[in-house]
Amino acid sequence: MKASEIIGSQVLTLSEACICGVVCDVIPSADLKKIVALDILIFDENDAEHKYLDGRKIVGIGEGVITVKKYDDLTLCYPIPSRSPINLRAYDEKGGYFGKITDLALDEKRFVTSIYAGEKEFLPSDTLSRSEDVLVFRLPGSKTKITKTKKKPPVSAKRVTSETPGQVKITLTDRYAFLVGKRVSEDVTDNGGTPLAVRGDLITDELIRVAKEKQAIVRLTMSAK
Repeated sequence: MKASEIIGSQVLTLSEACICGVVCDVIPSADLKKIVALDILIFDENDAEHKYLDGRKIVGIGEGVITVKKYDDLTLCYPIPSRSPINLRAYDEKGGYFGKITDLALDEKRFVTSIYAGEKEFLPSDTLSRSEDVLVFRLPGSKTKITKTKKKPPVSAKRVTSETPGQVKITLTDRYAFLVGKRVSEDVTDNGGTPLAVRGDLITDELIRVAKEKQAIVRLTMSAK
């Protein structure tokens, strides 16, 4: 199983027999050794919000569907405590660039068995350090040790902005980043029936922006494959 096979899956609640949202990210432990939770985009009529699904609450993982016992198993938790390394830029400790992290291989208990970066494959134990944008791998045989700093580096302004102390605003691009690069599986229209995307169209930042403006972001999300 791979993380990419979980991301995009619909969430089915067994008690309510309801498809309530879609998995938009996997949430790993700090050491990247296990997927401990899922970031779920919950739908209402015109908008969406993120909720947190503890991995222990998952009943089953099928093809394109995650099951949970009840809707209340999904809890509000934003910002998410730990993000997936997928799409982070990957380097070795000497500055060698591998490309972006493309996927994670998982066993049946959702332990991470491999991290894929470009054409390379790494173990979670090969990870030296990571930030919101970059993941650094050890070189074979490396004995490099790092000490975590108490002061965190400044966060890129394009990712988050503060409106008031302690309040974080999530940008539109961040909220729906998991859609970018997917294809539309069926035509998407606004509330008046005007086409916004046709089957096979590539989902871009611009299409996400338009769908949000036209109150069609839920239909776009549900059609993404």
